[in-house]
Amino acid sequence: MRIIEAYLMTPILYLYKVKKIEDVIFDKKLGERIKDYDELNDRKGVYEMLKWAEVNPDFHFESIMENAPVRGKLKFTNDEVYSYLMDFKSFMENEEFGLLTDDRPTNRPWEQE
Repeated sequence: MRIIEAYLMTPILYLYKVKKIEDVIFDKKLGERIKDYDELNDRKGVYEMLKWAEVNPDFHFESIMENAPVRGKLKFTNDEVYSYLMDFKSFMENEEFGLLTDDRPTNRPWEQE
């Protein structure tokens, strides 16, 4: 799997759980959930790939999901996915959520004692 696939899968996976892209709420709750499961280095990797996506809007984003642990076709157009990814990028840049700076331990259930 290429790095671009691994890091862009993270934000795109949320799209399989919603009926409309507008249903994804970029708030403190989502920020905390992301920090609970993704280490700072991984979040920075996602952000770097979002910067790559920003200058590659014609890339077929659904194609990276071929190896993802999801079933079914993504129900959004490539333009909608691109717009969502740019919103996700802005969300990550918002210092209020600390997605690019908060280096706390993750809270993954399998890592708990």
